[in-house]
Amino acid sequence: MKHFLLSIVFLSFSLVSEAQTTGYFKHLVFRETPYSEIKGRIPLTEEEAQNVNHFKLSYDLSNRLIRIEYLYKEIRIDLNRSGILDGKRALAPKTEITYTTDTETRMFFDIDGKPTTNGMGVFKEVYSYNKKGKRIGLKFFDKNDEPINNSWNIFEYTWKHIDNNSVFETRKNVGGADVSMRPYYKFYNVLYKFDDDGLLLSMNNVDSKLKLLNDETGIAIDKATYDKNNNLVSFKFFNAENKPVVGSFLGSAGGFATYDKNGNCLKYATVDLDGNLKMSTRSNDAYSKYTFDSIGNLIERSSYDTNNKILKKRDVTSVKYVYETENPVQLLKTELYHTIPNKTAKDSILESLNKKTEKDKLVEDFNQLLETLKEHPAQFEFIDKTAYEKLVNYQREKIKDSMTVTEFYQVTSPIVASLGCLHTRIVDTRFFRTPQKYWLPLIVWFEDEKMYAINNCVENIEMNAGSEILEINGVSSNEIFKILKTTISADAYNQSFYRGDLNVNFLYYYHSYYGFDSEYRIKFKPYNSEKIITTSFLIDEPAPAYKEEINNKPILGIDINKENRTAIIKIKNFNFFPRGRQNIDYFKETIDAYMKQIKDENIPKVAFDLRGNRGGNPECTNHILSYITNTEIDFYEDNELNKSRDRTISVTPKSDNNISGKNIFILTDGRCASATAQMLAVIKHNQLATIIGEETGGTYSTHPGRGVTALKNTKLGLQIGTERESVNVPNLELDKGIIPHKEIELKLSDIINGEDPLLNYILKQ
Repeated sequence: MKHFLLSIVFLSFSLVSEAQTTGYFKHLVFRETPYSEIKGRIPLTEEEAQNVNHFKLSYDLSNRLIRIEYLYKEIRIDLNRSGILDGKRALAPKTEITYTTDTETRMFFDIDGKPTTNGMGVFKEVYSYNKKGKRIGLKFFDKNDEPINNSWNIFEYTWKHIDNNSVFETRKNVGGADVSMRPYYKFYNVLYKFDDDGLLLSMNNVDSKLKLLNDETGIAIDKATYDKNNNLVSFKFFNAENKPVVGSFLGSAGGFATYDKNGNCLKYATVDLDGNLKMSTRSNDAYSKYTFDSIGNLIERSSYDTNNKILKKRDVTSVKYVYETENPVQLLKTELYHTIPNKTAKDSILESLNKKTEKDKLVEDFNQLLETLKEHPAQFEFIDKTAYEKLVNYQREKIKDSMTVTEFYQVTSPIVASLGCLHTRIVDTRFFRTPQKYWLPLIVWFEDEKMYAINNCVENIEMNAGSEILEINGVSSNEIFKILKTTISADAYNQSFYRGDLNVNFLYYYHSYYGFDSEYRIKFKPYNSEKIITTSFLIDEPAPAYKEEINNKPILGIDINKENRTAIIKIKNFNFFPRGRQNIDYFKETIDAYMKQIKDENIPKVAFDLRGNRGGNPECTNHILSYITNTEIDFYEDNELNKSRDRTISVTPKSDNNISGKNIFILTDGRCASATAQMLAVIKHNQLATIIGEETGGTYSTHPGRGVTALKNTKLGLQIGTERESVNVPNLELDKGIIPHKEIELKLSDIINGEDPLLNYILKQ
């Protein structure tokens, strides 16, 4: 009889409704409790999905999930290929879901489409729903439709809804006894808290009255953190008094995970209360590393101790999975490796970066640099000749024996910067060719000459946004700030520019002066804490995703705030020249389109966000001016120099889509310089817009730059300033920037809280 009923159950799944919508994802969001919905992360198009391992999620007309498959092309594959921290624990290569008024039933199938158990040893799952359509329970069954405990000794989950984002969970085994959430995780009554999108924020061990209760290891709360792709990136344990503690089955204070751009978990680590590596009492390692191929197959895993030494587990140091090249669905073999490398292989890139140049060649480059600087038309405008020669002699004495390019940059960059000319620069172009994994894993913010981390990319979960950086590799942050300022070329030593440029280009300046290392030791204080922590970061592949974000920010964009009827045009720089894909024609056409959109949608307020815009092609600035003026205005001074450079002496207003009658704002900061600052001087003088923000890093006048021959031996790049050019406004102090009409400074607290006081001010006007 049971066999007959089972046949009917299987037959019913062949009659399941066809999917109405389908989603493709590289991975699933991590699920701790089966109450959580199954959701994808790292979305794919259908075309992209054909070339990589992926989860295919199918939904019915009511947008209910009815099928989950793990596939390569159209072939079902084993789930273990996707690595750890995937929300696949209670699934199979194919999972079918059916619904009644108050139930949801899941059945599981292997790669050949045959009925099987899921990853938790369950043949069938049956969820129950209340009248409001919310899950209130779950039971497990074997292939004979008999109640069964899953691999965590759980037969039944019961859920009580506390509010929209909180659920109280208890569990029982087949015998009716209460059981913990896992045999080794001793939370019994658990209050789960979710965000509005259903992401699990915390698990809370509570009593029947929902009061926090420490488990036998001393923890009561497990808090999770996710990145923008919904990858679980860290977790921390707290006791019932909400204080960080060491505990749980891991015997740690928490842990973290790193991912590649495909959502593959590359590293999973446990940490102590300082956020540094700690051996897990369960896995007996500090972290595990995972490697994936381009398709998404896990191809290698290994474990390490707190000293980053590879560990032997059951006499095995690493496991490799070999797949057939022509048919990556086919796992050919699993290889076990038993030996520990005797020594670490030398890093060829670091060796190349630290290669030394002989003294006579350095002297040759030093002399070439001095001759080049003589070409500046106002070499001693901001430093007198005596002081300059004293500096040159002092720096020359540092050239002893052979030196690395970095050491030579330390000698020469202060000399170049001493001219006080933004466009007279020495550049170590190797930075732009150095793989990002070698970069210091920090995005920093300088405020009151202190350095703060505004990201969380160091592999230490205690370094939260706003942490004060005290030292890097033994050098105090205050010393780093002072030294790097001496290497930055700024017009008339403009103090606003130093800070503004460091807040954008810190990584370049830091590595140009201090070089690259295989390990960075960082001393810091967590945000709003006086606790001092020292942590280490070892370079590793791939580079944290934030580094790609730095490089890939769009240069030009528009955002329409419909609620406040405001157009916000963001222009990262004015580097649009005659050649290139995004050339001057592209810039003009894009701005033309923005202006037409603003006119067509009758937007009354327009804000040009020029924060961080260091300048570029003046033809760009003139094009903007032509849209915000209703009369012809003078731009460059009317002299022979500007005429010979084909500079625009005057700007004629646009007749089509001119926005001069609208409420126009310009947002600035200390990095606004060169052509950007010159445009702002004209705007302020002619009262074309309201300037909001910080004093700019440049003024109405500057020495445009031209490229010159790089230093012969060290290959350091050079640029030299040419004859000074000024826009047609009354003379201003050269060592001060353009002062906004309304001064508003972006503070660290604004960044941490996701606030933008400049935009907020505009939106309220």
